[in-house]
Amino acid sequence: MTLLSPTRRKFLSALGSSAASLPLLTLPGFVQAAGSKPISGHVLILVELAGGNDGLNSVIPITDPAYRALRPEIGINARDVLGLDPDTGLHPAMRGFADLWERGEAQIVEGVGYPDPNRSHFRSIEIWNAGLGATSTVRNGWVSSAFAPGGALVGRDAEGLVLGGGMGPLDGAGRFSAMRDEDLFMETLQYLPDGQHPVRPAGSLSPLDHVLETYESAQVTGEAIRRKLEHSPARSWAFPESDLGAQLRTAARLLDAGVDVPVLKVVQDGYDTHDNQPGEHAALLGDLTDAISAFASAMRDAGLWDQITVVTYSEFGRTARENASGGTDHGTAAPVFISGGAVAGGLTGARPSLEQLVEGDLAHTTDYRHVYQAILRDLWQIDGTDFGVGDGRLRLLRQT
Repeated sequence: MTLLSPTRRKFLSALGSSAASLPLLTLPGFVQAAGSKPISGHVLILVELAGGNDGLNSVIPITDPAYRALRPEIGINARDVLGLDPDTGLHPAMRGFADLWERGEAQIVEGVGYPDPNRSHFRSIEIWNAGLGATSTVRNGWVSSAFAPGGALVGRDAEGLVLGGGMGPLDGAGRFSAMRDEDLFMETLQYLPDGQHPVRPAGSLSPLDHVLETYESAQVTGEAIRRKLEHSPARSWAFPESDLGAQLRTAARLLDAGVDVPVLKVVQDGYDTHDNQPGEHAALLGDLTDAISAFASAMRDAGLWDQITVVTYSEFGRTARENASGGTDHGTAAPVFISGGAVAGGLTGARPSLEQLVEGDLAHTTDYRHVYQAILRDLWQIDGTDFGVGDGRLRLLRQT
């Protein structure tokens, strides 16, 4: 057996790669000259809210009497919400997002879901990742599927980087990789022996071959990123001391250094709030919106905020009615939060009725694939991807 050296294992760990999780990268044209060349075009930051965010306590229908009837214990008092309009308020912990709203840089798409919803964490996130509906068994992510080889995004440093969680929407063929720890990534690259790799058994078809080829491709990827990071010293930006804060700090570092990548994915865990939801959910939403607000501030400082669009998503929402444990269970529709310097602010989609529940859950009013359509069209002018649902004509960015 030929083993990876500890240094190489550390490198693969820094990139979050393995034979199963890191696709082979296309090498020709991948490495660009070092320097501070600015990013080109729009950048999407995908924020996965893992566990199923309770949308009904995130965006609160403060004048709907059914809300208080469904949630007598865990409902948010109208006097405490951050008001968006006379009928709607944000959870009081979402001050960071409220600040973006007041600047006209935040949009909330209400009632996002899909037909025949699945309430399994694993299956529902697969559905959201692929973008092809409840019956699809496709494993490729919707981003990797949309970025066809030779398309509009050729020539950038990478097509996507995952900074937290699984590959998800970026899973599939293309120049997608993972880098989950900036300090470990840089430290490891510093000590990599150039041009060396473990010896392959001659003529072998060992599964290790794929790991080694992936490693070599990842080393080229890492070198391009490392050079840009080294030529762009870190700024003293303040981010929350949390996993999400660290991921978005890394995203800010990469973009400020001129790493040219159209999609970055991060994750925030903890949204499976079956019991004792109020305090836990408040902490999660506070961390989420504080981290996004800090990222927005950093990107304004770098002169990049107008090129950034941040989009949250979660595998499902929660049940409309609270449970006996002071929490909520696996549900269906929930809002999607969007922010960015060029984002068209306001409420879009339609609020699900609390009087016409389906099996105790909210009936979705906006198909999540319409959000994907809008991302592809508005950010990168990729048209013609209807995901089998027709064109929802949702607009994310202000018209220029």
